[in-house]
Amino acid sequence: MRRRALQHLVSVVFLALAPGCSPVFKAFVYTCDRVMDAADMVDLGVSVTPRFSLSAYACLFGLGGLGGGTVNGYFAGIGGSRIGIYRHYHSNIGLVLWAYEVTGWGDFDVNDPETLARRHRGPIAWLFIPGGDKCRGAG
Repeated sequence: MRRRALQHLVSVVFLALAPGCSPVFKAFVYTCDRVMDAADMVDLGVSVTPRFSLSAYACLFGLGGLGGGTVNGYFAGIGGSRIGIYRHYHSNIGLVLWAYEVTGWGDFDVNDPETLARRHRGPIAWLFIPGGDKCRGAG
């Protein structure tokens, strides 16, 4: 019985040390970095607004978008390189080959365009809007 417990303990220690072949603290830091990478790649959560809003929009891997809508409220989940509950704004339109996105995460003013991230996406933007795929404003 003790031998089996020792085998389990050794297995747990090796699993804890495996990420990045590093000591336990560095394994924790490595794991935190991977969580932050996921936060940079995904916007997944629930939006709540004081007034009725409707939005159905899908970003197609940064190559364009499909749908549209405007939301000005709060977001709970993973998004904007953050995890938690915070202020959120988006106003987007996507026509597959061209999309225009305006987003705000956390601290922003809807009436001040410099506090919002704005960008064009898709092949039409790349061809006809020089620098359109670069983020303008905050972000």
